[in-house]
Amino acid sequence: MAPDVAGIERLEDHEIAVDPPAIEAEFRRIWRDTSGGEDASSIRLRVLNFVAFAHERADIERFERVVRLLPQRHPCRAILALAGPEQETLRAAIAVLCWRPAAGAAHICAEEVRLFGGAGEQQEVASAVLGLLVPELPVVVWLMDRPELGGRMSGELIDTADRLIFDSAGQADGVGTFDRVLRAGQRWELALSDLAWGRLASWRALIAQFFDGEGVKQLSQIQSIEIASGGGSLSSEALLLAGWLVSRLGLSLADLNTSAERIEATLYDRTRGVTLTVARDDDAGAAPLREVRIRTSEATLGVEVHAESAHMHVREQWDDAPARRTVASLPGDDASVIAMALDDYADPAIYAEALGSALALLASPVAGS
Repeated sequence: MAPDVAGIERLEDHEIAVDPPAIEAEFRRIWRDTSGGEDASSIRLRVLNFVAFAHERADIERFERVVRLLPQRHPCRAILALAGPEQETLRAAIAVLCWRPAAGAAHICAEEVRLFGGAGEQQEVASAVLGLLVPELPVVVWLMDRPELGGRMSGELIDTADRLIFDSAGQADGVGTFDRVLRAGQRWELALSDLAWGRLASWRALIAQFFDGEGVKQLSQIQSIEIASGGGSLSSEALLLAGWLVSRLGLSLADLNTSAERIEATLYDRTRGVTLTVARDDDAGAAPLREVRIRTSEATLGVEVHAESAHMHVREQWDDAPARRTVASLPGDDASVIAMALDDYADPAIYAEALGSALALLASPVAGS
């Protein structure tokens, strides 16, 4: 993700009392000890507070994979707040994350705090997080395992946030997840970053390229859109891409038939009708979004992902002149997608509009509220 720097080293990794003033004092000691001498000098750099909220121990390694890469793009104080039944006692650990840019002698360092508590200690963990936030820096909250928005701990953390990161993919209640996050964004006036949406960056870029330049006139000639969703049910990625196309094309919903495996919609742009189909692929092991096909009166565009290589195949058919190319997709790991979200790679307002249109396709009343 950052080829011009060396990998992140974890320094001074040890447990400490769950006491924000003591943690701050320990960080100050570490900076004093590591800033002496030309070869060992360190630069303490933080541009945001990055808070990850989780319930399961399995999320610890996921968090660690992110902080091994994210600070190189967005130096931060990274805080993991984990409160769940697997934890036996309230405890904390801290570490310093350092890397050396290729062109510089000094290390650049960020900070990591890991807070653990039992299911009944959410308030204590939340209070510790709030006491550790670096003042006057943006706060990004990542709900790692499920978009729980009504809990006391998550509510307190979200109340401090400028941006909320979550993953709508893999949630058992897709409509409910979309509803909750859309309401949360409206209630707290948050920028929303959905990892499922971020993983669509390659798809959206390739589709948009089809309508660049001379292709712009094809926008007024679209006749049908077909989206193939992989997995056991309609995926979040497929629904969000459908919502993005509907919202960006300014289409109005006229007729809708939905089931657990298929959406068929008739949409209009003034007097022009467009049919939209989102259907589950029969292959339960297929990628969450397998293929998109857009037909106009003059051409057909197809974008498909190769499940094993993750390369994207783009096909254009103009009369009898087919064209095909293969491109590498953007990285889809958590760290890369979160970094793109923090770069404002995708406009949060565009996501909110796509989410609203996806809810309309699911016949959810919140879309119009």
